[in-house]
Amino acid sequence: MIIREVVIDKKVKVKIYNKHGIRFREAREVLLNKPLARKTRDGRYMAVNRAERHITVIFSYYNGIADIVTAYPSSDWQIKLFKKVRK
Repeated sequence: MIIREVVIDKKVKVKIYNKHGIRFREAREVLLNKPLARKTRDGRYMAVNRAERHITVIFSYYNGIADIVTAYPSSDWQIKLFKKVRK
């Protein structure tokens, strides 16, 4: 999967900042810097990476465009998975 562009709805951008303290810049950085990405059951993707901190981004993907659905600080199991795969 090659992500060429990252987009986000204005409401989602406000929500992830107000609820989780994640700025769009951080979420974008997670997606553009070779994240650990896994497909979810509902056809979206979960990406985990370290920007300023470990962040998980849920997004849809089509034709090189990642559309962020939500982003939040990674949970312990997500960080462990990231570290295990990145060894």
